[in-house]
Parts: sequence; structure tokens; C-alpha cells
Amino acid sequence: MTRNPKLSIVLIVYKMPRQALNTIYSLSINHQKNVRETDYEIIVVENLSSDNLDGDAVCAIGNNIRYFPRNETSASPVGAINFGIEQCRAPAICLMIDGARMVTPRVIEYALMARNIDQDFLLAVPGYNIGPHEHQYNISRQYDQETEKRLLETVKWKTNGYRLFDICNISGANEKGIFHPLLECNCMFSSAQNFERIGGANMDFQLPGGGSINLHMFRQLGMLKQTRYYFITPGEGSFHQFHGGITTQEAEDREEVLESHRKQLHSYWEGGFHAMRREPILLGAVGSKAQSFLHYSSKKARKRFGWMRNGGKHPWIDDFNLFASANFNT
Repeated sequence: MTRNPKLSIVLIVYKMPRQALNTIYSLSINHQKNVRETDYEIIVVENLSSDNLDGDAVCAIGNNIRYFPRNETSASPVGAINFGIEQCRAPAICLMIDGARMVTPRVIEYALMARNIDQDFLLAVPGYNIGPHEHQYNISRQYDQETEKRLLETVKWKTNGYRLFDICNISGANEKGIFHPLLECNCMFSSAQNFERIGGANMDFQLPGGGSINLHMFRQLGMLKQTRYYFITPGEGSFHQFHGGITTQEAEDREEVLESHRKQLHSYWEGGFHAMRREPILLGAVGSKAQSFLHYSSKKARKRFGWMRNGGKHPWIDDFNLFASANFNT
């Protein structure tokens, strides 16, 4: 057991044992590079369902893993999130609200590097979806868990985690890339103090799946004045596996569900919710597998910066408002 970790990872799981085991493996020392197992701990919190993880199989993946099964009456993960945060023993925390998101092999290394730069850092790992299309089109595109399982087997991702870039598409929540404001992040790192400053997960978010709690918490962390350093890892990724989630499956009432999420989210932000408009510091290497996505982001950014410059608008207005910066880095 890791006694004095530098980083605690909180992974929330519900009714996704195959996907969660892949995620846990991707976070483990078996997959992560240039770090030690004692540098971090993995806290797996599962709200029990009809399809649960095998606790012994979870802990067998690594010596720095703790597994907490919970009986939960709510359809929201917010209780599990706050329980997980309470278990953390490190000064920095990674929150992964969706346990179906695998990560690439240097995510932990760069998170620890970011913390060495500033203890109240915020680091976002960009999101992607496994497969050729976004998962809300799974029925019309004939994509299911078995299709995805075979796809993952073809790239042998456990041998080289960066091969996940070969079989993914960019997340629709951040469809224009990393030089546009990120709407959400499902693999976010910050200080334990920052998570305390925002009060953890707001217990009002009781809609199924938590509604938009991940969007809310990500922006909360990024809008703290203590969070002077905001990093993005252009060469690393968080890859969503299909599991029939509340908003990541094709369903007739999907737009109605999303509208209920938006309504609640807007109510907590003066003037309504919008993506965090802060300029990211790019951290880490960009290997050949991720370069096409960096190129795509750059092309989209040229258009954005162009029209904002012509309109006299600050491209990263939240930085300006938080830190009274007059620099236009366009």
C-alpha cells in the first residue's frame, strides 16, 4: 500500500466492469511510464449495481489500488465523488467521474510535473471516444460493446497505449480542439486544497449520471484565483469506452436529458454557464500518434484567433478577468 503518495486518483465506477478494469490497468504502474508505484494511489469507488467489479481482480492490478464498493440510492455519482475525495491521502487529486475512460502512458508523469511547477495547478487531459464515431450514434452506426472490444484487441493497446489515438474520434464536447475553451474534462488534476475550496461535488447535482457535474467542477477549479497555472497535455488522452451511459448512447430522449442538465448548470453561473476561457500551457511530448489531433486543433485555432482579433475580443477573457492581464497572445 502506498503510504505517502504525491497524487491520489479518484475513479468513479457504475455498471461497467469490463471498461473500468481497462481504465484501472491504464492508470496502473503496468501502463504508466517514468513514475513509481509509490508516487500515487488509485481509489476506485463503485456504486453497486447488477453488474459489479470483482474487488480481488481490481486490487490484483497494483499495490497502490484501494477499492470501495458502496450502496447508493441516488442515480448520481456526487456522493461517491465526495466519498472518494475523503479517502485521498495525497496533496494533489485526479478526479475521473466516468470510470470508462482509459488514459495514455505519461498522464501521471505530467501531472506530477505540473504539481512541481505550482501546487495549485489545474491539468486537463483532452477527451476522445474509442471508435469511428461519437457514442451517441451507436445504434445507427451499429457500434456496441462487442464491436469495441474487438477494436481494442486489434491495436494491442496494452503494448502501446498511444495506439488508442489510431482508433478514436475527438470528443464532441471539445470538438474544435485544445486551443478552443474546453467545455468539460473527465480526467482533471488539481490540488487537494483546490478541491476543498470548491467544496467538492455539489450535492444538488442529483440528476442521473450527475447531470453536468464534471463541467461544473472543471470550471470551478479553473476559475479559482489560486489556479494560476492551467495545463493541457496535447500528446496524452482520456479515451471513453462505450457503456450505455446517460448521455453517451443513442436514445430518443437524449436531447431532453441534456436540456435538463443544461438548465441546472446554467442556474449556478451568473450570466449562464460557458466553457472556461483560459489559455492553456501545453505540457508534454506529442508523439506521432497524437500529432494529427494537434494539427487539427491548430487549424481550428487559426480561425478562432483570426475573427477574435478582427473583432477586438480577448481570446482568453477569463485570464484577463482573473489576473488583470492585458496580453493578447494571438
